[in-house]
Order: sequence, then structure tokens, then C-alpha cells
Amino acid sequence: MHTLDLTPAQVREQLLASGMPEVYAEGVIAGCAYVRRGRNDVITGDVEEVLGRRARTYREWAQDHKGAFA
Repeated sequence: MHTLDLTPAQVREQLLASGMPEVYAEGVIAGCAYVRRGRNDVITGDVEEVLGRRARTYREWAQDHKGAFA
């Protein structure tokens, strides 16, 4: 799987071109910035507790669902 590293301006342009309202596009960009700064890297045992299995990595999930992004 290949990914593209888009600038916030590129993301905003694509979101607005797809019809997303500006306020939502700005929210998406803010959320992406939050993730890029590592602010969502909290690890808990919640997935295992609720589902009874270990959490999968993003890489595992992406590999399992790569057909949805082709």
C-alpha cells in the first residue's frame, strides 16, 4: 500500500472540491495535525477488554482492507 503525504493546503483543496463545507474541512485538517503531533498515541487495554482479543495495528488493518482503497 502506498500513501501520499499531502500538505494541509492540498487536503483542504481536495475536501472543498469534493463539496465538504469549509468548517468541516478545517476540522479534518485540525484533526490530522493533532495526529501528526502524536497526540493520539495513548495505548489502553480497552480493545482487548471489550473484544476479547488484542488490538490490531493500523498496518494490519490497512492490509486486511486494502481492496477498499484501490
